Amino acid sequence: MPLAVVAAVSAGTFIAVQTLLIGGFGTRTTPLAVALWVHVAGTVTALVAVLLAGDGFGLAAVRAAPVGLLAGVAGVGIVTSIAIAVAPLGLAATLAVVTGVQLLLAFALEAAGVGGPRVPLDPLRLVGASLLVVGVLLVFGRR
Repeated sequence: MPLAVVAAVSAGTFIAVQTLLIGGFGTRTTPLAVALWVHVAGTVTALVAVLLAGDGFGLAAVRAAPVGLLAGVAGVGIVTSIAIAVAPLGLAATLAVVTGVQLLLAFALEAAGVGGPRVPLDPLRLVGASLLVVGVLLVFGRR
């Protein structure tokens, strides 16, 4: 479990830094061009990492679950949306909204049992979801 927590903290750090970089890049070109170049850089980085790790390309997993490739499509949507949002909203407000929406959707997907075991929405989780909404409103309202 500790490695998973370190990975989650790392992901949060990468998302904040990536959002900052995309926001700056997005003021210099179109949102779709930003998405293209960010994904080119990511593809090159992942290719080098896969080659260095020597674990193979996971083609069997792609054949078994090609729907997983839609994550790349979602990635284009994420980068494009962030390129549009950061300049007018600011980094913190953008990340507050993005994080709030992510968590609320995650609660709904878990409650429905989509993608894994069903996790019911109990009163404590509803309070947490409410606090998330209040937090987003507090951060966003400072704009």
